[in-house]
Amino acid sequence: MPPGAADAARLPPAAIWPAAAALGPLLRQVVAAWIAGQDRLADWEAASRAFPPAGAHWEPLARQIQLINAFQWREEDRSRAAGAVAAVLADVKRAIDASNGRRVRAVEALDAHIVGGLAAAGLLRAEAPLHCESPGSIVDRLSVLALKAHHLETARGAAGAGERSALAERLATVTEQWDDLLACLDDLGTNIAAGRARVKLYRQVKHYGQPS
Repeated sequence: MPPGAADAARLPPAAIWPAAAALGPLLRQVVAAWIAGQDRLADWEAASRAFPPAGAHWEPLARQIQLINAFQWREEDRSRAAGAVAAVLADVKRAIDASNGRRVRAVEALDAHIVGGLAAAGLLRAEAPLHCESPGSIVDRLSVLALKAHHLETARGAAGAGERSALAERLATVTEQWDDLLACLDDLGTNIAAGRARVKLYRQVKHYGQPS
């Protein structure tokens, strides 16, 4: 049974809340599609054209977060490549900076959808304790775990016998974190629906010494 499945009836409406049973497979699907097609995608513009928003409600936003993190993972791999020249590293640094900005905006957009929907449905009670992490940031963390799991699975399949055991142990750790975090997301939704918790929309503030 997927994490949180027993509480599905008590979660906020499916159009508002990214329940574990729907979110987990969606994130893994995006990772698999990215891995299959990434060699043909030279930059973010090509990636965004190849993976246009799909689905309804929160789904396109969750897909976007996963795609951004998959693209950024590849750029960070490029920054660690042996023999990378300074010009390449500078390009990669700019690509990663831009990707971080996209990720922040995508997480905020998902939080805006969720918090706005909860408020419209009367599910945000001012007297309920405030939860310290937003639903969008949890989805962001899950998207990174989905990438880690995929790359560990791939590495384990290609590894020799001596290394395979260590990789399997690392994969088990990531899988445990994935399962726990999905369950926590559903628990948060259940607590919000029951008036035991609330969330707020926070805007990230970035400042790197530039007046603008």
